[in-house]
Amino acid sequence: MEQVNFEVRFVNAGTGSAVWDDPDTTGSWNRVIQRVMPQDRRHGPMIGILDLAKLRPTPVVIRDVIVSIGEDVRAGRYGNFTFVVSSEDDATRSVLTDIASAQNLAMFVSSSPAHLEQAEPVGDLTVNDRETLRLVLNAGGTVTAAELAEQLGIEQTTAGNRLVALNKKGYLLRVERPHPVGDQFFDVRSVDLGFRKMN
Repeated sequence: MEQVNFEVRFVNAGTGSAVWDDPDTTGSWNRVIQRVMPQDRRHGPMIGILDLAKLRPTPVVIRDVIVSIGEDVRAGRYGNFTFVVSSEDDATRSVLTDIASAQNLAMFVSSSPAHLEQAEPVGDLTVNDRETLRLVLNAGGTVTAAELAEQLGIEQTTAGNRLVALNKKGYLLRVERPHPVGDQFFDVRSVDLGFRKMN
């Protein structure tokens, strides 16, 4: 299998355990969005990680930053992109999970940006979506439609449709390859970031 490079945009929202208050007072919300998100849809596979660390965002910040990014990812505005929010605070992760499910936002929520393998996919995922993500992760984090079809005992077209749907929703990254090899689909939780903080 050929090596695939992923662009990673890492944004540390701040340090300490303070409350992250109304972002409009400093204009910081717009800077955070610009740093996390790609400028257009044409790019290779990309992972955007917003690390809240111990910060506790207020509802306004959640709405103006995290929900805004999640809505744009769901709408496909950023192309081949997966959004991860990391927070050390249990309550913050729980609130983000509830909001993502209620508003159908596509993202992963993690307790640590260095350990994406522990991230949970949140949002409006079907039973088939969750099964497919589990199978991709168990297969080492990458599959083709042919490989998934073999695992599930289903038609390759059906398996491909599942993978493409999860890519369009923002849960799987896609690397296009020529026929007959077939496109590769990656679960970001399997990507070795060689972790380093990038701003």
